[in-house]
Amino acid sequence: MNRISKLWKDKKIRTWSIVAATVIVAAVIGLRSSSANASEAAIDTQVQVSALDVAETIEASGSLEAQPFASLIWKTGGVVEAVNVQPGDFVKDGDILLTLDPTSASASIVAAQADLVNAQKKLEDLLTSGTDLAKAAISLKDAQEDYDDAVYYLSYLQNDPKIPQTEFSAELVSTRNGWKYKYESDNFKGPAPEDWIIEAENDLALKKGQLEDAQRKYDRLLAGESSPDVIAARAQVDAAQATVNSLSIIAPFDGEVLSVDHRAGDVVNTGELSVNMADMNHLYVEAQVDESDVANVKVGQQAEVTLDAVSGVTLTGSVVSVNPVGKVAGGLVKYTVRIDLDSVDGVFLPLGSTANVVIKVSDAQAMLAVPIVAIQNDSKGEYVWAVRGGKSVRVDVVGGAIVRDLVVVTGDLRAGESLEVVARDGGFTPPNPFSGGK
Repeated sequence: MNRISKLWKDKKIRTWSIVAATVIVAAVIGLRSSSANASEAAIDTQVQVSALDVAETIEASGSLEAQPFASLIWKTGGVVEAVNVQPGDFVKDGDILLTLDPTSASASIVAAQADLVNAQKKLEDLLTSGTDLAKAAISLKDAQEDYDDAVYYLSYLQNDPKIPQTEFSAELVSTRNGWKYKYESDNFKGPAPEDWIIEAENDLALKKGQLEDAQRKYDRLLAGESSPDVIAARAQVDAAQATVNSLSIIAPFDGEVLSVDHRAGDVVNTGELSVNMADMNHLYVEAQVDESDVANVKVGQQAEVTLDAVSGVTLTGSVVSVNPVGKVAGGLVKYTVRIDLDSVDGVFLPLGSTANVVIKVSDAQAMLAVPIVAIQNDSKGEYVWAVRGGKSVRVDVVGGAIVRDLVVVTGDLRAGESLEVVARDGGFTPPNPFSGGK
């Protein structure tokens, strides 16, 4: 049910009182009287049934917002050194809008500027050293070959029963010139001695460690941005940059500067608001829709929006989301419906202003409507007096939306058909909209 028809239904008694008063006033001023004295004249007013194209709509309200929107604050205190923008300027993501005098900031921020330079140099070295990657590839190849040799040698010692060996012996003998050692060697084949195997196992462990080190270094250099060293270096850069950035107000996205609260030479404190900015090409309204209407709201439905703050401007858009979780406000359950608006140029649109939303629920359909003054009401419901064959005939109707001074109705009527609104003088009482009859 749209708001107009809901108002008609919920306040029917008061509305009909106004209708009755309207009829009486019309009689007093003598719309069809030939005498200035209304008490001595008969007044018969006829109106007609109209055909209208009426679209079912739902009305709601909210406030005009932009996305993205940002209120930018100072991350540290100091003295404003430069103001680079003014309200209405369009800026890009990353643009520096205002800056502080570094000498007015804390010593830690000044130190962070030097830290930033060093961290950037370290990161650059990690990312741009092609020679290091080539050397790492050669070292990895050599380490792999050494490891493979160590594996083969240990296996050979452990599994071959005929390992060539030489056994040396020394015997002290007497010679003409005195005592001397006589050395002899005995070549044979047999299982490797235990100490040979232990030594080979130790060498294999060493070669394995060297291979793993070479592999990690190569992988790190090959990975580039995703390597742990690069990630750590980048984190150092980001941390130092964030500290240095606290000296400035920086645009977080492309958009329009809405307000600038400071001038050069101003002393500011941490957390103080400096700039409001928004992307005014992406406006939206979050309207609060009554629970009796929300079931009829669907994503994609078209909507029109007017602003209390700007007269004569109608914005268009469409429903993009319906929050299925309601909230109680003033004893009524409301649901948040978001309407994204089409962009508009050259119009001042104040954010936060009250937005009046009309959501088009269905396309326009041909319907019958009668003037408000023609409708009567009694215990049986609403009705009108149709003029048929020279007589007034009661026709029951059901009222719907109010369109200007007309009420959309359903009932046994035809477009162009005449209806009678009667007020008479003397002892005759005109039809009472609250009691019925004629």
